[in-house]
This record gives sequence, C-alpha cells and structure tokens, in this order.
Amino acid sequence: MKKNLLFFALLSSFFGFSQRAINYNFTFNVTFTANENFGEFDEYLEKTDWSPIAPNAIFLRNGIDVKLNNFITTGINLGLDFHPDVDILAIPYYVDTKFSIFQSDDDKFYVGGGVGKLLKLGKTFERGKYYKLGMGYHISSERNNSVILSMDFHNKQIADFENGRLNSFSFGIGMIFL
Repeated sequence: MKKNLLFFALLSSFFGFSQRAINYNFTFNVTFTANENFGEFDEYLEKTDWSPIAPNAIFLRNGIDVKLNNFITTGINLGLDFHPDVDILAIPYYVDTKFSIFQSDDDKFYVGGGVGKLLKLGKTFERGKYYKLGMGYHISSERNNSVILSMDFHNKQIADFENGRLNSFSFGIGMIFL
C-alpha cells in the first residue's frame, strides 16, 4: 500500500508541475454476447427479437493522460464495470500507457495496456487485480476535444469467481478534452 501511495504521490506531482500536454478522457465500453432470446416473441415490446447479439456488460472509464512525446502517452484511470449476467460490480483503478503506431496531424492509431487493482468500497464491489490490453483511434476535431474509438481486452482476477478471473472483450467510444 505504501508503494502505491508513493507512486500516486510522485505521479500527482509530475502532473502538477509538468509542462507536458495533459488531457482528460472519458469512455463508454460495451461487451456483446449471443442473444439467448433470438427468434423468440418479446411480450413487452410485442415483437419477435431478431437481434443475433445482445449487450452483456458495461464499462465506464475516465482518467487523465500525459503526452510524454509524440509516440507515448501515459495516465491514471478510474472506472466502473457492471456485469449483470454474473452479478459482478467492480471499480478498477489503473495506470495505462499508449504507444502510437500511426499518427497524422492530431489523429492517432495506438496500442496500449494497463495494470491496476479493483477497489472494494463495500459488499457489492469485488476486490482483485485488473489488466487491460487494446488498441484504438483518436479522431481529432477543430475544437479542444477528440473522439476515441477503441477495442480492449479486460482481465479481472477475482478470488471468489469461477476460474479466478473474468475476461471481457469490449468496444468503446469516448472523448478526450483539453
């Protein structure tokens, strides 16, 4: 815990006194699964459900990124993950790094990864470790914001869960400000 606190204090001081570009980001990610009710009549909507896929889990992420140079960005993030099918609610906090593969003006295609933990705030939240690996595309605009399109693989290591881990593949959309 002391190491994490020291790392957070050093990172915060770096953010506070840095002359580098600092951005706030917010993303909304969704995982999908095969629709169990495919072809069945939905009495609530009064029509047959012909959708082959259905949303499975929702992830909300926000964080602060620091642009170290034209190719590397690092930051700290906090999220909220909801998996209703397995009744899991988690709050991951993690450090991530993005490596730019292709950049044209302010548009950027990147790969990245993150490592962190799951914060336990109460009985409904899970404790464990969190890992993320993915790729995305930042689409710049003429204003001080950009759109993020991303695909991420998430691994949550939870002690009381089947096989000890919960893996997810998500598609996301978000915004970068500042």
